[in-house]
Amino acid sequence: IARGVQNKVLEAMAMARPVVTSHTCAQAVEAELDRDFMAATEPAEYVAAISKLLMNRNLAEEMGRAGRAQVLARYSWDAHLAKIDAHLVSASR
Repeated sequence: IARGVQNKVLEAMAMARPVVTSHTCAQAVEAELDRDFMAATEPAEYVAAISKLLMNRNLAEEMGRAGRAQVLARYSWDAHLAKIDAHLVSASR
């Protein structure tokens, strides 16, 4: 259900943008809630999270950097190829 949105969230995080997403989508993203991105369910929660980011530029920039770091660590080509390399090494033993 949240796969299409998950990709959009990861794209925004990769561009170092602060992200507020649904809790459903947040469950599918391997990142730390309230450090790498924020999640909300009700409209008031979205407004509060977005307002918090708009009012605190440092927080927004910090969250953007943290989110980008998580995308690079978990979703980049290097991260995925490292897993394949590990399988190949263990298979060759």
